[in-house]
Amino acid sequence: MSRASQLASLAQALQLRLEALHDGMDPSWRAPLGLAQSVHDWDQGAVGQRMSIALYERSCGPLPPLPSLDHPASRLALMDRPQMLARLCALALLGRPGVLRCCVERSSRAALQQCLGPAYGALRGLQEGTPVPGDVAAWSPLAWAWVGYRELMREGVWPDRGLRRLARLSLPLSREEEPCARNVPAALSPVHARLERLESLFESAPC
Repeated sequence: MSRASQLASLAQALQLRLEALHDGMDPSWRAPLGLAQSVHDWDQGAVGQRMSIALYERSCGPLPPLPSLDHPASRLALMDRPQMLARLCALALLGRPGVLRCCVERSSRAALQQCLGPAYGALRGLQEGTPVPGDVAAWSPLAWAWVGYRELMREGVWPDRGLRRLARLSLPLSREEEPCARNVPAALSPVHARLERLESLFESAPC
């Protein structure tokens, strides 16, 4: 794909993300942003598009420069909410491959399998890593998504502040499920390397 075609595709992805912004944010943000709770109350068509752009500019900032979309973290922010949360969760677990082998609680394991899809098998098959405490292994997918988001924030990977804020809208307004930093096991690999590898996990064949 040519550079121009690639940027055109990313611009279209941004447009689709903005058009679905009301539905694509965590519901806890809607009331603080003065939005209707139901997506059916959101205007459709051209009016809805203008409202979506205005909402982005109000909550995230100016629209990002087109070249800034061509970055792994930017492409992450352009995904819909379930896809992005799955990848944030996978990003955290990719750096801590011992977690899934220690996850023996059935409900926790099922939640991670449902969230991660094909990436669960790829992550579960990693041989390196050290055991983690049982309570850490039982963290929810959302808790691990918070860990992944915090790692990306700490490393300043987003090339545009608005895209970082767009990603933040997919997580709850409250940080109630965000694990305390001192309880998070250290990552075995740099976040930049994991981010580059991330999408390949979701291309693996399901186990």
